Amino acid sequence: MNQLKKLNEIYDEIHKQFVEVSKLSWTQYTAGYDFGVQEAYEKAVEKLKDKKNYEAIQSCLELELSPVDSRRVEIVQNMFQPYHLSKELNTLDSEIKRKVNELSKVLNTFRYSFNGQTVSSVDLSQILSSNPDREMRKKAYFARNQINKAMIDAGFLDLLELRKEYAKAYGSENFVTHMLEKNELDPSTFEGWKEQLHESLPKMNQARTRFAQEYLKDDQIMPWDEAYIDSKVAPSLNKQVDMSEYYTNIQELFNIFDIDISKFNITYDIFPRANKSEWGYNFPVETAKDSRILANVKNRYFEYGVLLHETGHAVHSFLLDPEEKILNKGVSGIISEGIANLFQGFLYSPVFYEKFFEDKNTVERQFTNLKEYKKLNSLRAVNRIFLDHKMYTTKLNSLDDVHQLYWNNQKELLDENPFDMDPPWAYIIHFTTHPIYLHNYFMGDVTCEMLSKVFERKFDASMVEKPKEFGQFLINEVIKPSGTYKYNDLFKKISGEEFSLKYMLD
Repeated sequence: MNQLKKLNEIYDEIHKQFVEVSKLSWTQYTAGYDFGVQEAYEKAVEKLKDKKNYEAIQSCLELELSPVDSRRVEIVQNMFQPYHLSKELNTLDSEIKRKVNELSKVLNTFRYSFNGQTVSSVDLSQILSSNPDREMRKKAYFARNQINKAMIDAGFLDLLELRKEYAKAYGSENFVTHMLEKNELDPSTFEGWKEQLHESLPKMNQARTRFAQEYLKDDQIMPWDEAYIDSKVAPSLNKQVDMSEYYTNIQELFNIFDIDISKFNITYDIFPRANKSEWGYNFPVETAKDSRILANVKNRYFEYGVLLHETGHAVHSFLLDPEEKILNKGVSGIISEGIANLFQGFLYSPVFYEKFFEDKNTVERQFTNLKEYKKLNSLRAVNRIFLDHKMYTTKLNSLDDVHQLYWNNQKELLDENPFDMDPPWAYIIHFTTHPIYLHNYFMGDVTCEMLSKVFERKFDASMVEKPKEFGQFLINEVIKPSGTYKYNDLFKKISGEEFSLKYMLD
């Protein structure tokens, strides 16, 4: 059909423009240089505003199409529609992008002060993970709150208000609902989460008290103890490793699943430096053609977790069909994070760790205990997810207001009282760059648990017992159809059931 051919041509032009935006963003995040991110974004948006193109897309809505073609039209329609509702929305969209760009520069270049020295977040993470001095860990934890004021001064609260204004002008109930609907997720998904968390709290807190007494000689695990407890349960996490061999080690893991990453154009930038973002990212510059990984490691075994996670994103990208640009745009962030989390989880599997340790039995025992402990605590993620949501349903006029919201949310969700210092929160880059996104990681974990159980049921074996079969299962059942189906539909297609937190609670 000529209309569908035109649809693909329109999308190809948009696709090229956003590839340029992604390349420029990569430079900004890895080197601190802004060579025109905002200008490139505005150029791409001009394509989205084109009235003739939008009319051509709308004409496709009137055609009798196959389910797959209907999905393609739906994806492109959803991209274009917001830019044809009002000038106010377009102005707000531009202002939001500009403010995010400004705040990202603060996040990427900010460094912390600790004991009279300038340190990176990697340095703080290593203190939190391995330093036996609890007061030193507490000091390192609260050093992260130094960026709170810098972000407020740079306009973080203005960004929240812009997003709220956008949602109101769009006609959405609020920005949370707007983002969920934009990402094709029913807002009712989160109903009952708080209640399920509260039901789990007694058992969770009982276990946490036991671990606190064993490893801290105290009754309570504080935030500055979390990573340390992990390293006490599994001391092998902090083993010094030679990261110069990172690529070979990662490649060998994926080879087990018959996935050869050497065939993929993946760029790695993994060591810290000034003006480089301190988070881990995958930049899917162009699906199945160009994927770039940003990380910050300093030769500890646990740091392979972020490399496996981001490589999981890259592999997902390269296992998609590069000719299906439109369907690839429809991949759910939950599926994307789920696949990344899946491969990150092999940090605790002998198929990956056996080359790093001699006493494999001890390591297996440590990592088995750690996985059980982490799963027991998994619902605590709901606390941060709901904080992300409440930033858009609460009036915030000052930094103190944000801190009060933080404490109120923590009391409501976890029944935990405020600390004696301001809580670190602004260092979490998602609040700035990826709002209403944190649920993707948690729901990705739920998806991983589901996939593991479905595979075991079908193949009567675990994924590591039949790795090549699991690789094919992942490609055919999850990756290939991941853009064709909305998340909840794909979850049900694979599992035969509606999405449920039961996979984390069993």
